[in-house]
Amino acid sequence: MDIYFAAVFTDLVRHSVVWNRVSRDAVTNVITEYRYLSQTLAGQYGRRHENFTGDGHLFLFESADVAVHFGLKLIAFWKQRRRYLTKDSADDLPIRVGCHFGECSRIEDSDAWIGRVLNIAKRVESCASPDSLFVTQTILDLIDLPAYEFEEAETCELKGDFLPRRQLYRLISIDHTALAARPEDRMTAEDWFLTGVGQQRVGEGNSTEVERRCYERALDLRANYPEAHNNLGVLLKSSGDQLGAARQYNAALRLWPRYPEAHYNFAILLEEGGDLNQAEMHYRDAIKFRPDYVDAWLRLAGLFERGNDRIEAERHYEAVLQLRPGFAEAHNNYAIFLEAGGDIARAENHYRAALKASPESPEAHFNYAMFLESRDRVQAEAHYRAAIRARANYVEALNNLAILLQENGDVAGAETYYLAALRHRPGDRNTLYNLATLAKAAGDNLASDSYREQASKTELP
Repeated sequence: MDIYFAAVFTDLVRHSVVWNRVSRDAVTNVITEYRYLSQTLAGQYGRRHENFTGDGHLFLFESADVAVHFGLKLIAFWKQRRRYLTKDSADDLPIRVGCHFGECSRIEDSDAWIGRVLNIAKRVESCASPDSLFVTQTILDLIDLPAYEFEEAETCELKGDFLPRRQLYRLISIDHTALAARPEDRMTAEDWFLTGVGQQRVGEGNSTEVERRCYERALDLRANYPEAHNNLGVLLKSSGDQLGAARQYNAALRLWPRYPEAHYNFAILLEEGGDLNQAEMHYRDAIKFRPDYVDAWLRLAGLFERGNDRIEAERHYEAVLQLRPGFAEAHNNYAIFLEAGGDIARAENHYRAALKASPESPEAHFNYAMFLESRDRVQAEAHYRAAIRARANYVEALNNLAILLQENGDVAGAETYYLAALRHRPGDRNTLYNLATLAKAAGDNLASDSYREQASKTELP
């Protein structure tokens, strides 16, 4: 069956001289991090198909506006992300994005797609300037032009195109002021959805409420909008409305049974609610419909670990790191798993890999510090301090550092960090008991009794 889609083709700009100077591991890390970012963003916008090859990354969207929003956000987010990835190199790794709308067909009994629109989108991408989104006139004819800033780019001969030459345009940005000024009674369901997804750029305190209202309005106008159901479910879950979130995820999956992000989000909800069998089923479905879904592989590894199936847990952790070698959270979780199983040498390697991948990660420093406490207390102290520098209100790190200092005989230092933990979490029972113990050891029975009394009146979390 032929379907009309907006095809987005992306590729990292590869200058052969640059790539010849970069190690294979560095290249692999950059590509996997780009791939993870692009897939995550595409999931938020509800891409209907994707395919990653050596020539680039293809995404199919039902709407030209959605495709363009995705392309512009990907360029902006990749600029920010690659600053960290290439900070120790003089080489830059920009991205090109091309977009065209047209007819394509899905191969029967497969998730593969064919059609001229795919070829043209790839040719448009190859014409694009670094860190630019180039589109055809067909895209301009379909999007709401007043909401975009664009300019003519160049006229190109695109191999495989039925036109001898085609005028291309560079889409520069979205005019969010124009979008916000649009009368609500003239907004479509898609307008509301895109406004909701766009709230992630705002960074204001009320952006979550605005985003939620946008998805609700989108669904008022179009109840069969799986992407809006899914994104609303995420917001409802984060606000504590578990039943509401479940209803939204179920609605999304009724409309689009092969929706990997909805399966993944529903699985998290089910796992946290204790329904591990159903959670496993939805994690597996997420991976079935998106085989390289790194986050789903990682959550499933944790689920197997929780069920004490160490063979399957290890297999899934290894799969995660094969798909994304620089995944700090995966290295960290795998290290904890290996340490618990007594594989100390491999555990330390993964703790170190987590810190290499994310040197400012407070969790990575904290977990490595706990690992080191019985092996190298000096280094353990250094990593607790690093965790606290990265997150000043890290109560667990403050407490553990205080205990370490207390055991080393540094009473004043220990008291300083216990009190800091209390400032961030007043009435914390463990901290109060620790302070009581510290005061008693220092001979201050009055303070010790006071802390112990406060602790006894504090409810357990």
